[in-house]
Order: sequence, then C-alpha cells, then structure tokens
Amino acid sequence: MSRTAAWWATCLGAGIATLIVAIGFGFIPDIGGCGPVGDAGAIIAFEIVRTPADVAVLFGAEPCRTPFVEAMRLSLWIDALVFIPAYTLFLCAGLMALRQHGPKLALGGVICALLAAVFDELEGVQLFTILANLPGEQATIDWLIPYVRGKFALLALVALFLGWLMARRGGWMRWTGLLVTVGGAVTMFGLSDDSRAGLLGLGGALSWIPLLIAAAIIVWRGRRAALDSGATGP
Repeated sequence: MSRTAAWWATCLGAGIATLIVAIGFGFIPDIGGCGPVGDAGAIIAFEIVRTPADVAVLFGAEPCRTPFVEAMRLSLWIDALVFIPAYTLFLCAGLMALRQHGPKLALGGVICALLAAVFDELEGVQLFTILANLPGEQATIDWLIPYVRGKFALLALVALFLGWLMARRGGWMRWTGLLVTVGGAVTMFGLSDDSRAGLLGLGGALSWIPLLIAAAIIVWRGRRAALDSGATGP
C-alpha cells in the first residue's frame, strides 16, 4: 500500500468513527436541554452561551436540570476522549492524502486542524467548569467565547483548504471539493451571528460527509484494483 493510499484508508476509518460518534450524541438520554435551543441543538447552544443568564435559561429548573447536566457531562467526556481525536485524525489524514496537490495548503490545513482540536479541548474545560457551578461565572464564559468561535473558524478554514486541494486533484473530486468548500463557507456564515448557530452543524456536515464519501470511493477503487491485479497476475 502506498503512503497516499494509507492516508486515505486512515481518513476513511477515522471518518466513520467521527460519523458514528456524531450521530451517537443525539442518543444520549436527556440531552435535549431544558430551555429553548433553537436550530442549533442543546450541545451547540451550550457552547455559544455568552452570559450566566444564557446558561440558566438553557438548563432550566428541576426535575429537568439534573438529568440534563449529567447528559451534558457525558457528552463532554465523549467529545474530549473520542470525538475530538477522531475528527482531528479524519481531517489531517485527508489533508495528508491530498498533499501532493499542494504541500503548503495541506500543511496549513493540518496546523489549523490541530489548533482547532486544542481550542475544542480548552472549550471543554470551560464547559466542565460551568457545569460544576451552574450557571457559571462570567469570567469562565469570557474564556469560553473565543475558544468556541476560534474552533469553528479554524474548522471552516480546514474545509476551505480541503476543498481547494480536492478541486486541484480534478475529475469527479473537483465537485466533491466544491461541496466541502461550501460547507466551510456555511460555517463561517454561521459564526457571523449567534442566531445563525444552527448553520455551524450544517456547515460541518457539508464539509465532512463529502470528504468521507470521497475517501470511501478511493479506498474501494484501490482495493478493487489490487484484487484485479492479483487475479490477472502470474
């Protein structure tokens, strides 16, 4: 297996893990929130709070509050230990698989992906702190705000790097890269105002699902070619 093929295989495996965990968040009991969450969902609604009052509204009152706190705490552990490492490997592997179409772009994307992961982990620390002392302190939330917005901005940049590299590869991947680029733009637009926070998840889906599909196609074609070569070989 060539190095590029290995990176695509890694991208596919990490992408499948990322997708499973992303879907799994929605199956955590009592994760729906105790207050209005809008189109963003409870997890992103918690991430984008700006004041303790926002937290108080989201977590509501008993008997809803305690189960929701436990659900959110579980989601944060899954995020820190599984989801962040999985999506970081997914994105970095995709960038490395495409590096021959723009080494500097690929390196820039990897750096952005790693920084986004750091911001995401630091975000989790602040969210854990808020959960331990609801509705939290403004000083804690003041640290949370740049971590969250920085994470999404960096992930949007990663999508733009990936989309450009995929377009450079040409063929059918040019159109897949366009979808990835659109996803990055949607994420950036979602960052422009908290009322558009629902677009943050949509932008991620538009960026990541086409990359996952592309990795699956490339890995499948590579294995089929290897099998055909073996069948016709000496």
